[in-house]
Amino acid sequence: MRTAKRIVTIFLLSVVLVISGCSSSSSKNNAQPSTGKSAGAENNEPKQGGSLTVAYDSDISNYDPILGNSGNDHSLLYPVYDTLVGYNSELEAVPGLAKSWETPNDKTLILHLQEGVTFHDGTVFDAEAVKFNLDRIRSDQSNISDLSSIESVEVMDESTVQLNLNRPDSSIILALSDRSGMMVSPAAVEKFGDDYSQNPVGTGPFKMVKWVRNGEILFEANDHYWQEGLPYLDKLTVKIMPDENTRLNALKSGQAQFYWNVSPDNSQALKTDQNIVLDTKMKLAFYNIYLNTTMEPFNKKEVRQALQFAINREALVKALTFNEGEAAYQTFPKEYWAANADLTISYDLEKAKSLLKEAGLERVSFEMFVPSTPFYQRLAEAIKGQVKEAGFDINIEPMELTKGVSLYFNEKQLPSNLTSWTGRPDPHQTVQLLLSGEGFYNAGGETTAEREELIAKAAASYEAEDRAGYYEQINKLAVHEEAMTIPIMFVPSTGAMLPQVKGFEGTLLGKPKFSFLWLVE
Repeated sequence: MRTAKRIVTIFLLSVVLVISGCSSSSSKNNAQPSTGKSAGAENNEPKQGGSLTVAYDSDISNYDPILGNSGNDHSLLYPVYDTLVGYNSELEAVPGLAKSWETPNDKTLILHLQEGVTFHDGTVFDAEAVKFNLDRIRSDQSNISDLSSIESVEVMDESTVQLNLNRPDSSIILALSDRSGMMVSPAAVEKFGDDYSQNPVGTGPFKMVKWVRNGEILFEANDHYWQEGLPYLDKLTVKIMPDENTRLNALKSGQAQFYWNVSPDNSQALKTDQNIVLDTKMKLAFYNIYLNTTMEPFNKKEVRQALQFAINREALVKALTFNEGEAAYQTFPKEYWAANADLTISYDLEKAKSLLKEAGLERVSFEMFVPSTPFYQRLAEAIKGQVKEAGFDINIEPMELTKGVSLYFNEKQLPSNLTSWTGRPDPHQTVQLLLSGEGFYNAGGETTAEREELIAKAAASYEAEDRAGYYEQINKLAVHEEAMTIPIMFVPSTGAMLPQVKGFEGTLLGKPKFSFLWLVE
């Protein structure tokens, strides 16, 4: 685990000046590591050419970065869209389309842009394009709230943009490595209008040339990509396969060379397979029961608290992850710098029953959306069995991921949702999106004045130890006292690939990047 002093050097805006002056080539090396566990010491020289097929577990919710609502989207957005800031495997900020940045004061951020970059349609990437994107991301049509601290965006010259903040914001740099920093072609947005999501145009290493909904996505290399020598692959195909056994069979039969989101069960079995390489890394993402606090029965705090105490997380980790996971008692894994390892939630059936009685209830029945995949179904059934004794009867509603996510977050038709919080590069993005009253993933808008004040203080702090302290208090209020959301467990992210796939390295964010992989014979 990194020390607080080390984290300060990574996350604080006042220190990222050391990155100033980084060249395009250094950005290329940092934005996506060229070697990884799969590369091996004997085959770490990248090779040009070839076509890679990836078996992925869900389709993208929207190819317009500002309109998507699923954390699984990112891996399908990365080939098309570069971000202003990049990140490495440990979520340290590195140059992207912004080759450097500086903070003359705590409410001003100046971005110095890469030069000679064009969008797939030939539109020049420059400061005007960045202003167009950042203004669009902050508009009413956007689902993104990460840039609410930006008051205005000024074009200083063709390659320099100044962001004027309405308050200090320690998360702004890494927020620009997420959807907030994905640059779309202004000309394409104007040309296609409401149909832009069917015709995405970025500056990324690949062009999206075919998208069959819930079928496959075909990418072809961007011959004019700004990072010299990249990408290595000529083509990248992503096949959407929600059923994991289908993904596994595709890998073993050679229909795919890489499959993502390997379950703990299959991970155990594949460890002894000499023909398959695994890459496993703990991630910020966690399985979570989202609760709409405006809908019955979760409009009563006591009911939410009772559900919190009725779940035996340690037993779930042992039974479903072979002890490779970690019980979730807060929004961050215990070894992450923003977490407090001492926070726990006890498994206490008697307390759960007592809380239901306080709410005037003996038994509670509710519907819960669950993605229709085997691991989610097993997890849902296990939770259902555990909480029944406390007085809860769960009606599991299995459905395709993007449909269920839309019904819960957009249409607000379901009281609960067992899916994953997929993590964000900066911890404040998680707090803002998940735990604040205005957060998109807080479907009920539940909050308190005390919590909002703490969230504001955390955003204004540039000291890692202070930030971590605020996040501890926020988690105590939101998760422990108000039980507005029910974290279940953290599980490592695992990718499985054939030995000829090289260059992959998992990250703490748990959202794989396929763009800069290569193949060897």
